[in-house]
Amino acid sequence: MLTLFIPSNYEAAVFRRALASAVKTRIGDAPVFTGKLAGVPVRLVICGMGQPHSARRINEVLASLQGEAGPIWLAGFGGGLDPSLKRYELVYLSGDESAEAQVHAVMAELPARRIDKIYTSEEVVDTEAKKVAAFHATGAAIVDMETGPFLELSKKYGRPGLVIRVISDEVSEEFPADLIGHSYDFARGRDTPVRLAWRLLTHPGDIVRLKRFLAPLPEARRCLLEALMRILSTIYR
Repeated sequence: MLTLFIPSNYEAAVFRRALASAVKTRIGDAPVFTGKLAGVPVRLVICGMGQPHSARRINEVLASLQGEAGPIWLAGFGGGLDPSLKRYELVYLSGDESAEAQVHAVMAELPARRIDKIYTSEEVVDTEAKKVAAFHATGAAIVDMETGPFLELSKKYGRPGLVIRVISDEVSEEFPADLIGHSYDFARGRDTPVRLAWRLLTHPGDIVRLKRFLAPLPEARRCLLEALMRILSTIYR
């Protein structure tokens, strides 16, 4: 069975809707949805955004699944650092040669760009200046907050690991870190919709900023879902 880690409830929502015969359980405090995606058995785990919570939850899940030999994937949004990357473009990074060999041909058809490095940041990289600085400092094509621990844990548990990201914001675009900080508690690894609602109520000007940021994300989720379903239906059925 494929174990698919997705950081946030928002990113995972489209996958949950597509998951057939889904059964919800928990491993530790991570929500787990088991069902079929494109006819393939999938365990969808919402691991949380950022560190250390995503690393802890991924570790708990993999520890509880020792004895399984199936692949593990991490999928979700990624912020572009390479100026050539455009919104909705798919990129992938493999921590295991066998995992990459299985999906490389499919990725070429999607198309998806193979990258050698993802910058895993401990804090949100939100401005163009910070993105440019991160690109020059790390050489990484994109930034996220979960890949580093995920790849380390995939090696620790001997599970073929693959990271698939869709570009949600380009280098020149601001990521509204202050608003995301009101919608998600990185210290506890939990959504905080009431806190966001209060922020928008008391700062109505932020509504426009939030709408502008959210507007392209449904299409980004759709692109990611379609890519994963195509990979699954091609390789595993």
